[in-house]
Amino acid sequence: MTIEPRFNISPNQKVLTIDKEINYMKWGFTPYWADKPFNLINARSETLHTKPSFKNSSRCVIPADGWFEWKDREGKKEPYFFHIEGSYFFFAGVYGGYRGEVGCVVVTTEADNKLNNIHNRMPYIIDKKFYNDWLNGADIREVKSISSEKISFYKVSVHVNNPLNDDIKCIEKEES
Repeated sequence: MTIEPRFNISPNQKVLTIDKEINYMKWGFTPYWADKPFNLINARSETLHTKPSFKNSSRCVIPADGWFEWKDREGKKEPYFFHIEGSYFFFAGVYGGYRGEVGCVVVTTEADNKLNNIHNRMPYIIDKKFYNDWLNGADIREVKSISSEKISFYKVSVHVNNPLNDDIKCIEKEES
């Protein structure tokens, strides 16, 4: 399997996931029992164990080296790139099938004071020691996440706002 670098992945596009195998899945989840597609893209860690949508979902991790969040400033959305300097990491994810298509969501958690001035939520980034615990069914409340102190962020160009743009320019720091 060839893994190509990506700089801008949007909902409904394929994302790299790992469970027992390496796969590509649609970023967007609909429970198998739904009458029509939901296309959920995130699942709150705080309610993951109680939401009917995720009751029969399977576990995965989603490798990444960064993500984007948008800050609303005077009616305009400013994009920011979040990353851990020189490192890749794994988001907690869940997945399931809906009418023959497998889709996944990123599990999120509340952002702390360092990050919540940009956005109030962030991906649940699993500490490396807990990957197998997550994949083997441990409750998210028992799976340690990495400290947000390791996370840095900076403003990027609105170039990233177009899902057709998937190049290095998406993550280049914008000088203010």
